[in-house]
Amino acid sequence: MLTNLIALIATVSTLPYQLFYLSDLSRYAWVFAANMVFISAYASVLLLNRAGRFEIARVIAIGTVYVQLVVVTSLLSASSGAHLFYFALVASVGAAFGSRERVITFLLVGAGALLFVVCHFAFPAGTTPIAMSESTLRAMYAATAAGAVLTTGGFSYLFRAEIDRAEAALRQSNYALERLTTVDPVTGLANRRAIDAYFSEQWAELERQGLPVSLMLIDVDCFKSFNDHYGHLAGDRCLAQVAEALRATTRRRDDLIARYGGEEFVIVLPATTEEVAAELAEQVRASIERTGIPHDFSNVAPVVTVSIGVAGGSIDELEDFSTLLHRADSALYAAKHGGRNRVVSWQSLGEDATLTARRRRLAAVRESA
Repeated sequence: MLTNLIALIATVSTLPYQLFYLSDLSRYAWVFAANMVFISAYASVLLLNRAGRFEIARVIAIGTVYVQLVVVTSLLSASSGAHLFYFALVASVGAAFGSRERVITFLLVGAGALLFVVCHFAFPAGTTPIAMSESTLRAMYAATAAGAVLTTGGFSYLFRAEIDRAEAALRQSNYALERLTTVDPVTGLANRRAIDAYFSEQWAELERQGLPVSLMLIDVDCFKSFNDHYGHLAGDRCLAQVAEALRATTRRRDDLIARYGGEEFVIVLPATTEEVAAELAEQVRASIERTGIPHDFSNVAPVVTVSIGVAGGSIDELEDFSTLLHRADSALYAAKHGGRNRVVSWQSLGEDATLTARRRRLAAVRESA
């Protein structure tokens, strides 16, 4: 991209002078012909870049400009100001070469400075093959100086625009990568990894403010039979509809809705007591039942339903996220054991019931293993 810019800017800067030389071609035939050769070289740069020959294209682009400025100055004299374009070229060299090509960059910058000095002192007016009037030289010098300044500024702007484009593409790529690693592809909700990241960021803040936190652990009832009879594609659509119902019911900005795994979902409610969370959980349960997703193979209802375990407490009491999750898991097990399609809060369980629920949960895990 940058090499193409150098070639295009060099061509555009040359064309106005070619029109001037055409006005008196008998006098300026040599410089006109030389510039046509250089314009052809710039055209080859574009073709080489398109063919993937980037290194050769870059060498030709920069080398051609270096040679062109010397040749034109030697034909018209330093009073034409052609060598002023070395400033614009040197400004582009640092961008065209990478940081690992430091030696080449320094050599080209030094060569540009040396050639400028040579052109300035070696080709004074009246000593070059093509003689021009003083007024013409002044006009050409003024136009060249303005062109060199505009070219330098224009290249800097285009280079900045290219950097902005690359940064925007990088941000978009990072955002897409973050979504791949933290968003569940089936439901569009946060995934297990996002839950861990959420608590690592929010737990200390909740502790500092002394706020409670609650959690709903939601399980789709009889989902295995749904998958077995309707197919996995229908199962994915079912989970997506359940996720949409969860979004519609839970709208606070700081709440986190996530797919915990399989047919289980989690809703984290910061600054919310267990009692309030249980009331909201009942709204969630009713909302999913009202969605009316047919489930002819459920032993609970003719439509898809959910069981919800709710737990909450202060940060000091809970110690960490795993404690909160274990409590919600115990409540969920009690909800499923009690007939499904219901909400059970951890506080409603007695100590014996909690231990029993945990033992049954552990036994079920061992049996599945």
